Amino acid sequence: MTRPLVVLSRVLPFHGIGGMEAVAWDLARSLAADGVPVTALTTRIPGRPERFVADGVSVAACAAARPARYSRAWWRSTRAYFERERPAAQVAVLSVSAAAYGVLGKRRAYGLDPVVLQAHGTALGELVSKLRTGRPIAALQALRNAAWLARDLAAYRRFDAVVAVGDAVAAGLRRVPLSWCFDAAAVQVIQNGIDTARFAPNRAARDAARAQLGCGAGDTVLVSTSRLHAQKGVDHAVRGFARLVARRPASRLLVVGGGPERGRLEGLAGRLGVANRVRFAGPVPREELVDYLRAADALVLTTLRQEGLPLVALEALAVGIPAFVSRHLRSVLAISPAVHGVDPTNAEGLAAAIDRVVGPAPRGSGLLPEEYTLGYATARYRRVLGV
Repeated sequence: MTRPLVVLSRVLPFHGIGGMEAVAWDLARSLAADGVPVTALTTRIPGRPERFVADGVSVAACAAARPARYSRAWWRSTRAYFERERPAAQVAVLSVSAAAYGVLGKRRAYGLDPVVLQAHGTALGELVSKLRTGRPIAALQALRNAAWLARDLAAYRRFDAVVAVGDAVAAGLRRVPLSWCFDAAAVQVIQNGIDTARFAPNRAARDAARAQLGCGAGDTVLVSTSRLHAQKGVDHAVRGFARLVARRPASRLLVVGGGPERGRLEGLAGRLGVANRVRFAGPVPREELVDYLRAADALVLTTLRQEGLPLVALEALAVGIPAFVSRHLRSVLAISPAVHGVDPTNAEGLAAAIDRVVGPAPRGSGLLPEEYTLGYATARYRRVLGV
């Protein structure tokens, strides 16, 4: 019988939209479809029972743990789960970021082998990203990342393997101070895998999505999808779009995602005179996100964060549209000539790049290399986890 796997993640798509939870869930359901008994252990999910099955994955939500948050209750609950359901045979564990830190000290008692860390970034990278915004509140929040860095330094050596979800994350793990604490040369890279059965070009679906969203056949349609947070730099996408409208009046911007910056972004679109051409869609279920990507002619990702491997950029390539990304991400996304690095703060430069590249007709095929597909990632994880 295949060794069972427990995936620990403080967030899943049932908590809301986001890259980390999408990566974890897609991998879990793909492994389950491959015949691996998979349980996803997570925090409380509002509106859902503590136990349920979805896409072949058994979900166990810790009722005492605040939704989508690390807390003392989460660390206690994860230990209690394995105390209560201690297996007769060994169980493989995949820790999505720090989710399994609470059980590392008792892994032998619980029969957990191997215990693998899936790293989506580093506390040091988060600290730098917050400071880059130049906002005082972000600087204060960076202190929390400094505390997490100390915790990471103590925890990383206790994992059997560390998997980085992209080359940039691997590079961060291999630098000091993290490289002082474990064999950083042994970090493995398994790229985020996209489900190309779901995210694929479809001309009929594209036409239907554009019509439903009020986009004309001849419109140039851009999409920005992320949490609406200052670090995500969506305001730069709006400014660049306003400059594009001066070049291409029949243009539209779809802003997908929710967050504290929405009101400010709506006000910015109004001041720039493009409010009637920007659609704020709010949070969108992941199964519907593909329609927004298909409806678009290009993705705009003007984040200020040092992302590990932005999932949405891969999804855009999978449906066959180019991606315009902040130039500091170009190195981690140097996987296709359809990824264009831009200065996120240069609105005119962003508009000029889009005007130069985006043509009148959609591509008929996907642009994503095979090593970034879900099937490829699943096979790699099976080897690392021994399942």
